[in-house]
Amino acid sequence: MGARVKKRLARQQPEPDINVTPLVDIVLVLLIIFMVVTPSLAQGETIELPEVFRIDKAPKDLNPAKLVLAANGKVLLDGKAIPATSLEERLKRIHSVDAKRQVLLNTDSKVPYLRVRNTLAMLQDIGFKGVSLKVRPKKEDG
Repeated sequence: MGARVKKRLARQQPEPDINVTPLVDIVLVLLIIFMVVTPSLAQGETIELPEVFRIDKAPKDLNPAKLVLAANGKVLLDGKAIPATSLEERLKRIHSVDAKRQVLLNTDSKVPYLRVRNTLAMLQDIGFKGVSLKVRPKKEDG
């Protein structure tokens, strides 16, 4: 006589289910935050560009030296803050490496005109052939 073994049916336990909806919500919020913050990080300093009616759409140079004159007196060259006293020396160094390189000048609309004019004169004295002023379109009334 053999013994009979009864097989017990194991009770099925509910499987844990991870709710990913909160995770997706958090990731989307972070994505939106980074989309808003990243452009200001690329600029380096918050500036309000001057407005003009007609903007020249044709790009002058694909890799210009980017010079920023902020309203608070800060000077940024290619995204790095530099002392205003060393600006001319650094621009001369850039021009000596590549004489055909142009400059893209970003100035806040609150920067005094004399400072912008003196900067443009310095760029001309150094020998830069092309200087572009970054602006934004002005809305026409009417």
